[in-house]
Amino acid sequence: MLLFEKAIALECIGKKNEAKEFYEKASDEKNGLPVAHWRKRAKYFSNRLERGGFLSDDLNFNQNIFNVQWDLYFNIHSYSNLDDYVRYLAISSVSRIGSEPAMAIVIFRTCLEIGLWTYFEKEVNQINDIYKKKNHSKNKNRKPLDIGLNNLLDNMNDKPYNLFKPNEYKVYDKVRIAGNEAVHPGTLKDGIPFYYTEDQLRYIMHNFNETMRYLNMRAGKK
Repeated sequence: MLLFEKAIALECIGKKNEAKEFYEKASDEKNGLPVAHWRKRAKYFSNRLERGGFLSDDLNFNQNIFNVQWDLYFNIHSYSNLDDYVRYLAISSVSRIGSEPAMAIVIFRTCLEIGLWTYFEKEVNQINDIYKKKNHSKNKNRKPLDIGLNNLLDNMNDKPYNLFKPNEYKVYDKVRIAGNEAVHPGTLKDGIPFYYTEDQLRYIMHNFNETMRYLNMRAGKK
């Protein structure tokens, strides 16, 4: 796994020849990654490098869902300003989206929330303090709760803060909604409670990719 991670890091900083060497080592049938589907992922990255490597922050949806997933995985590595904990959660969730999509999408939402509290710390704490005082004045017998993500996003997007770029709020809110739906899929039935089509997963991955890209840009300004 370290060989694979080293290859990704080398590609991210432009050392493509060295990256190719480590992708090949990681994908080797005998001495590479012990799990077949990880060897397949390393081979995909190696083959893509032969075609010029990863050239854009956008996801190419003219690929199968597996390749979209692992391009997103690569993107998270390349967003180098992200806090290590946010990066860890994001990479972990992307690796699960094929096998445990609902869990992955819930963690997407968590990455967003932690990112907002981390990269907009001053403003979020101001908004939260106002919310808690107002909430506590209505029910003095209950410990004041922190603001929910829905209200937090709305307040951050409105005056006097106006913290988001024009499309930023929309992307964040889509990640929030997808996470809520994954947690509360409606009336539970026999079998899988929530099923995702490949197109739905592509759409959710696109929004998560944009979310991490915006947060990475914000983190780079600190």
